[in-house]
Amino acid sequence: MDDHRPYAAHFTADSAENLIQFERPRMSRNGKLFIPTHGISVPCYTTICRHMRHLLKYLPKLSRRRPKICIMDSSGFKISGEGEWKTKIHGKSYHRSWSKVHLLVDSDSNEIVNLIVTSPEVGDISAGLKFLKNLPPSTKTVLADGAYDGGRFRYLAYSKGVKAIIPPPRTGKFRESEWFNERNDALAIINSLGNNQSARSLWGRLTGYCHRVKGESAFSRLKRLFSESLYSRNTGAQLVELWLKALLSNIWLSWAS
Repeated sequence: MDDHRPYAAHFTADSAENLIQFERPRMSRNGKLFIPTHGISVPCYTTICRHMRHLLKYLPKLSRRRPKICIMDSSGFKISGEGEWKTKIHGKSYHRSWSKVHLLVDSDSNEIVNLIVTSPEVGDISAGLKFLKNLPPSTKTVLADGAYDGGRFRYLAYSKGVKAIIPPPRTGKFRESEWFNERNDALAIINSLGNNQSARSLWGRLTGYCHRVKGESAFSRLKRLFSESLYSRNTGAQLVELWLKALLSNIWLSWAS
């Protein structure tokens, strides 16, 4: 074997018998790298990217904990592409694409329990309903911001026996339905305290809503560890990419604690 050929790539593996060197693998028709010496087939990078959206069912759960209080929040992630390179070279702006990421976070451990990737046009309530339908059985309380204050969300939470702590709007009115009882209680407390920002802050401390900031911390942790950009283009692949990042983020949390 000529070690000075520029195209030669050697794959070494330590074994009990000897050190084996492989020739450069060749691409087969089924999208796999084939090493002729030992017949080892390895998916190439293009094949992995193409089938990445199908890998979610093989990935483990994000968290094995049994959260009692969960936090729902959403944020935008930028989709990386050739536009950034053109801007760097030519200095021209371009249309940025974003994906909306919804997280379900355990309030006690700060671990990410579940996540959903949607287009920016999808409302928070739509993702929140999916979270509620797949909520861990141990969850008894959900913290969310005012974007989740809707009849469908509160009804589903009420039917599942989950307490939804959501700040009502400043001009909110009392409702007669049973699933609006928590909202009515929040309105009564805030109005009795003066119906201003200080009253809402005090209500947040009294009800535990102040812990919702942990959802924002989860997004900040993801973006600091892995950047705020997504390298996958379609939604399925983006979900797998973020799922892996969330797994690593949870592992990092377990090591740090």
